[in-house]
Amino acid sequence: MTWRLFSLVLPMAFLGGCYFAQLPDPNDMQGVDQVNAEVMQRNIAVAYVTLDMRVKRGEITEEVKAKKIKELVELIAGYIKPENIIDSEAWRFADIYRQAGDLENARKFYEVAVNVAQSEDRRVNDTLQLARVLAMQGKVKEAIDMASRTFDAPANEKAPIMMSSLYEIVPAGLGKGADIELAKFLEETIKQHMLVEVDAQSESGTAFLNTSQIHIGKAWEQVLRIYANENRDDLLREAIDRREKLAEKIGKV
Repeated sequence: MTWRLFSLVLPMAFLGGCYFAQLPDPNDMQGVDQVNAEVMQRNIAVAYVTLDMRVKRGEITEEVKAKKIKELVELIAGYIKPENIIDSEAWRFADIYRQAGDLENARKFYEVAVNVAQSEDRRVNDTLQLARVLAMQGKVKEAIDMASRTFDAPANEKAPIMMSSLYEIVPAGLGKGADIELAKFLEETIKQHMLVEVDAQSESGTAFLNTSQIHIGKAWEQVLRIYANENRDDLLREAIDRREKLAEKIGKV
């Protein structure tokens, strides 16, 4: 089968005020097997950067930015042909579906991505994103179980675990009946973060080492906040004690 990809290189004119001028006519998609997911991801990334700049300049609000991004992603998702998604590209389309709010298709294609992952980096990241979608769907305990599957990753592949849990999975799952479980899970990801190995001579390794303690601190703050909000003073005190012992241990290294 010959695959014909429709690149759908969207003009960014709408980012400056004109909405979606010059978009492809749906008739242009006839006979095209699939949109190019990598190009779509780049378009979305450019939109985020451009709109962030406009927010910083005071030209638009965060609310307007979110609205524009939502419209762009939903438009792109509308061109996807799910039946023609190939396994190796499943994670890219899953990302687009997630951003468009189509959680069922996002879950479906993240599951495919996890099953066909050709590297630990891909497996870890796609598993965490699958857990994020499950949390967004309210399946919080399933999300925790899914994310915990990444704990077996080698030390040099563990970096995304706490970061995704702290900034994506836990926020998506809060208030859905399993907050205590989320706090305990997040504390476990702190332990995973402490095991991460990076190349201290590389730019990314240096950045990781320079910010690691900041993010660990934020993770502990979230753990303690959850226990406090749940009026679990017993768990709060125990967590504070564990945090202090860990800080003392780090200080002796």
